[in-house]
Amino acid sequence: MPAKLKPSASNPNPISADRFEWDTEVPGLALRLRSGRQPAWYVQIWTDGRNVRRVIGPETSLTLEQARDMAHVLIAELTGATTLVPLVPETPKATVSEFAARFLDHGAPSWKPSTLKAHRSLFTCSILPQFGFRDIASITPQEVASWFARGQGSQGTRNRALAVLSGLMRHAEILGLRPPGSNPCQGLRRRKNRFEVHRLSEQDYGRLGEALRRIEDTEPVIAALIRFLTLTGCRKSEARLLRWDMLDANRAALPDSKTGPRAIWLGKAALAMISERPLTCEFVFSIKDRPVSASRIAKVWNTVRDEIVLPTLRLHDLRHGFASVAISSGEALRTVSGLLGHSELQTTAGYAQFAEAPVRQAAERVAEHLERTLSQRVPKTMPEPPAIVAAFLAQGMTVRDFAAQEGVSLSTLRQKVGAYNRARREALADVEAG
Repeated sequence: MPAKLKPSASNPNPISADRFEWDTEVPGLALRLRSGRQPAWYVQIWTDGRNVRRVIGPETSLTLEQARDMAHVLIAELTGATTLVPLVPETPKATVSEFAARFLDHGAPSWKPSTLKAHRSLFTCSILPQFGFRDIASITPQEVASWFARGQGSQGTRNRALAVLSGLMRHAEILGLRPPGSNPCQGLRRRKNRFEVHRLSEQDYGRLGEALRRIEDTEPVIAALIRFLTLTGCRKSEARLLRWDMLDANRAALPDSKTGPRAIWLGKAALAMISERPLTCEFVFSIKDRPVSASRIAKVWNTVRDEIVLPTLRLHDLRHGFASVAISSGEALRTVSGLLGHSELQTTAGYAQFAEAPVRQAAERVAEHLERTLSQRVPKTMPEPPAIVAAFLAQGMTVRDFAAQEGVSLSTLRQKVGAYNRARREALADVEAG
């Protein structure tokens, strides 16, 4: 069985609402115990300079030996190991429909209820009608590409369905129902959504500020909430449901968010704005002791963005703008990732595209520096005369007499002396010019 956590100076009370019991045979394998949720097997390792945690499945569905076998394969996949531990499938075959139920059961401990609900809907409406009756090991990349190309629904829905199918296939590999590295969704590009992402300029922010000041008398709560989104880069749902008891000095500690528990760090401007909010109920942004409704926010926001002549600007673009300003100011991607509450650094890297101006300016500065360097003339050092020329200059004979005495060609000696004199004059001219 996994080893129990032992009390220590840094962990005097190992029994907590969320704890891990680590296996003694497979480093990185643990049983996670959380109040209100069923125990689940996890793998947690350090690879590529970051801590990676992945769920394997619930304890009720997997024995310790099965969890260890799956952990070996998952660790090999995460670390890029070339040798994989072969697995014997629990069943010789499984249809996509049969395995989808197991996949949802295994993922439930680590997913939010809304995520689980969305996955079930995508299986029911998009994936199972096409692949449900098929053996999961028989699905080919060509079939997936054809299904994705002619899929129904919006592009965003199709992208999410592809992601869920890819997760299903990856989980089938871990359980030995497909060969390692055979995910048929691998390499299939998801088409971009059609909405336009706005890059807010200083003038845009100025117009937004003026519009918010104009609605402070009629919609003070929503004006404050939009200003809070702008100053912190948090998500709309995080601000809308923010409670006073979450505030701690210069941060708001969220017990749950899209990526789990995280902190919203508050600068002086955000703290000053929060301090002006009246404490009428448990929520910071409230109307009649309830969080301001999403529909009312949307209605006011539509008016604001029409007024600033950006009719397609989304509230989420304020989060993009916060990331862009942070990156433009020279903050490291990992720092910005912490500010935004991203669980993956790759997600933050996507925001770097909004910081084109500093990159362009940096390119111009580098090019100017190199152009100045290329244009500079390297000062010439005083040349050393060849041996025959040095010997000639050390005595007072004429060129003709010295050539006859040394037995060298008169024309050759004249050429060498002339070349040395020209090089010496150029070096002297450079020294005087410098």
